[in-house]
Amino acid sequence: MKSKRTGLRTSAFAAFAFVIIITVVWAMSPDELRGAPAAPDSTSLDAKAFRFLNGGIANPVFDVIMPFATDFDRWRLVVILIWCALVILGKTRGRWTAFMLIPVIVASDQLSSGVMKHLIERMRPCEVIGGVHLWYGPEGWITTAAEISRSYKPSFSFPSGHAANITASMLFLGLVYRRALAPLLAVALLVSFSRIYIGVHWPSDVLAGMALGAAIAILAYALFTRFYREGTRKGSATQTEPGTPPSE
Repeated sequence: MKSKRTGLRTSAFAAFAFVIIITVVWAMSPDELRGAPAAPDSTSLDAKAFRFLNGGIANPVFDVIMPFATDFDRWRLVVILIWCALVILGKTRGRWTAFMLIPVIVASDQLSSGVMKHLIERMRPCEVIGGVHLWYGPEGWITTAAEISRSYKPSFSFPSGHAANITASMLFLGLVYRRALAPLLAVALLVSFSRIYIGVHWPSDVLAGMALGAAIAILAYALFTRFYREGTRKGSATQTEPGTPPSE
């Protein structure tokens, strides 16, 4: 058990170190390397990966799936129902899980969108390069002009808040309920990939968001196992205390 906890902590610290290193590198890089405002080098791995994942594999099936996967408003009812099911039907374990999900999501959202985006100020691909396969809400799918002439998104790019939030919540749930780990991670990967496919994030944005979310999930799970076990031990001890002396 001790080695398992040590492994979780090591993985969490490694993920956090990865995010911090990337953040510092981007923050200290010249504007053209940060993608703000000039376009990144078209020969870079990030740009090539974006072109492939955004336009190279574009197809009618993904064009239907990805806008749905990336829209949190469409997931809201499902998330609320799952959270309520944990509280109502999940007993002690489920209630602890539901309670921990709140700070997990708040932490991932605030660190990614509230802190890191404004620290790094990296522009989105649809803002700095042309010919992006872009999902533009009510207007549907558009291909942006070859030359940048307008703004499509008002917020910054690095890291992906969607990737951070979905990875943190799904991985935490999967660590608590191990039988559901594979499908939950599949959901996290789908949502994360959708951010590249719809044209609003670079691949490195998504990878950094997933790393941040994973670190938060692992730390939250370490706290969960500690407090949940302590709570169940106290509950068991209370139940086994003698109420009245046995009759002779």
